[in-house]
Amino acid sequence: MAPALRALQVLPVNLLHSTAGPQAHIVLEAAAYTIGARVYWASARKAPRPGSLLDRWVMLACVLFGAALGSKLLHAVEHLGYFMHDARGYEYLGGKSILGGLVGGTLGAEAGKRWVGWNASTGDAWVPAIAVGLIIGRIGCQLSGLWDGTFGSPTTLPWGWDYGDGIARHPTALYEILALAACWALVNRVPPQPAGARFAAFLAGYCLIRLVLEFLKPPFGGDSHGGLPVTLLAGLTAIQWLALLGFLAYLQLYRYRRRMGAALPA
Repeated sequence: MAPALRALQVLPVNLLHSTAGPQAHIVLEAAAYTIGARVYWASARKAPRPGSLLDRWVMLACVLFGAALGSKLLHAVEHLGYFMHDARGYEYLGGKSILGGLVGGTLGAEAGKRWVGWNASTGDAWVPAIAVGLIIGRIGCQLSGLWDGTFGSPTTLPWGWDYGDGIARHPTALYEILALAACWALVNRVPPQPAGARFAAFLAGYCLIRLVLEFLKPPFGGDSHGGLPVTLLAGLTAIQWLALLGFLAYLQLYRYRRRMGAALPA
């Protein structure tokens, strides 16, 4: 494991040194959205959906609005102390949280379904799109150096990653990529019926991944290296609190979907 990760570290830094930073992040984030969208549409065509095109667009708009709102809100709460006292005007426009976007998108989807009167689950079509998009996007995070603030705390482990400050740190984005791939593989073993079980299982798994990985980032074990200071709420970050609550909620949703499936006639 260690030699492989050290080889991965040397290769992209040497090859992409001139494009590391915001450029690498922006390019790969755009690729994540583009490829993720194509994967979603390919999956959604095979899933039950409202017959009305307008209803489908209303539901999608609710998902996107909920995701955007949740992403911004969690970012603000994660750095609450800074935004309450030290933030400059333009800084309110920057920053987002993937976890907040996923939870907000889930709530937006439920609101959209109620709006158009659609009762069937629509989540499973999102699973491969989210997985692919996250993996591509996290490659960008890993290559962006200290710029995007997703770096890990200092470590003495042999695969520590130098993000540009001369300090070996946990390559938390790589950890997340590996954990996501394992989670996706496990979720694919969940039966496709009842609908929605795979989505609930995947999001529960992702929340658990984020809950654990946040302990390997500042402020745990190191400072923010000039990034926005993170506010701790009762010993955990806002991301960790949402990850914990999200894990419990998605796990309960998974159990509910399984019970509903078992109650259906064979």
